[in-house]
Formats: sequence, structure tokens, C-alpha cells
Amino acid sequence: MQSYRVQTDSGRHASALAIPSRDSDVPWPRRQGEAFRSRSSGAETETAGRQAAYEGPERPRFRRRPPFAWQLAADYEREFRVSGDCNEVVTKIRDFRDRDWVVPVGSTLRLSKGGAYRWTLRIERKCAYRPQLQLGIHGAGHRRPWRLLTTSRCSRARDDEPWIDRTGGDRAIEEGDFVHVELDLRGLHLPFGTLSIAVNSEPAEIVFDDIPLSNNTLIMPVVSMGGDQARIRLCPAY
Repeated sequence: MQSYRVQTDSGRHASALAIPSRDSDVPWPRRQGEAFRSRSSGAETETAGRQAAYEGPERPRFRRRPPFAWQLAADYEREFRVSGDCNEVVTKIRDFRDRDWVVPVGSTLRLSKGGAYRWTLRIERKCAYRPQLQLGIHGAGHRRPWRLLTTSRCSRARDDEPWIDRTGGDRAIEEGDFVHVELDLRGLHLPFGTLSIAVNSEPAEIVFDDIPLSNNTLIMPVVSMGGDQARIRLCPAY
């Protein structure tokens, strides 16, 4: 398993006191009758409450699930913690030994030619002194193709080629941001697939338009981290 070099960017019971009401001027029979009625209404309310409680089981509620789960490579099982009901949260649990490198986390989803796929990531935490994260895709088993985007400047790289600046200028993806990813492998207008990304409610922009389309190539979503306690959440599908 191979680690990946990152671009050196600067990331940027208290109890309540019950006071009795003053009713000493009210005749005793009247007070007695009111107390009886009060006890009766209280018993009726309690009985009604019990009846309501036994009406039947609560109906099951529909809950959206994430489109896939994070899956660790054997070489890096000690580097990450995967958590959540659906294994949708991945956390880096120590600094990777090489400061200028990050390590990838793959997923259970396999993407193939002919489909269009969408998923949303939330950047929950960055490491203050190693804030670089990478988002994108790898081939199954972390083989090529690699298409990656840095959160520090939204620069991008393919395979082993140098990093390329974002055309519209640097754009940092910060803690709390939602990153919406769309991978289109239909090849409708190009002989290649495209990878688009939108941050929060901003318009989507095509990051890569040269993803190879092959019946033999399976692709998976990945994220890469290097700093301790960096955390990314995969959001439910809509």
C-alpha cells in the first residue's frame, strides 16, 4: 500500500417549592368537595394516560442511509477509526509518520461505466497543524486512476502528475463545509467521465473531465488524511 504526498499548503435538579393556596376562608364542606373532585380528576387523567400508553407500538420511521461505508485497507487499519451506525464516519487517530504525506481511506462502493453517482461529505474536523485533506476517487484496491482535490486550495492532481491550481483561484474547504460530489461515467458528451464538486450551496464545477471509461475499471470514493483527529462524515443519500 502506498501513501500519497500532499501539496504543502497553509490550511486555514433544581426542585420546585410548592406553596399551598390560602383557602382558610372557604367553608369546610366546600373545601372537602373540591378536594374530592380534584382527586377524581387526577385519577381520571392518570387512567387516560395509561390507556394512551398502551395504544400500540410506535410506527417505524424511515431513515435515510449513506450510499456506502468507509473501508480501511489492511496496511492502514491502525491509522483510522471508522464509526457510526453505518460506518459513515472516519477519523485519523494519530499523525502519519511522514509529515508531508497523507494516507487514503477507501469505500465499499464500486462505480462502473454507464452510471452517474452522487455523494456528500461533511468536513467535521481538521488537524490544526496538519490541515491538508484530499477528496476524490481511486480505482478499486487503490489502483489508478487517481483523481484528487485538496481542501486547502482546491488544487487538483491526476495519478502521479503535479498539482494544478484551481482555474478560478484558491478556494479553501473549511470545517463544517459540505462537499457534494458527482461522478458521471456515462460519457454522454465526452469520451471520458467527469468529476464535479460543489461546496455547500455554491454552483458545481467540473474538476476532472478525463476519467477513463472502461468496462474493466471499477472506481471508488476516497478521502486521504495525515493529521491526528481529522474527521470526515459521509452524509445520508437524498
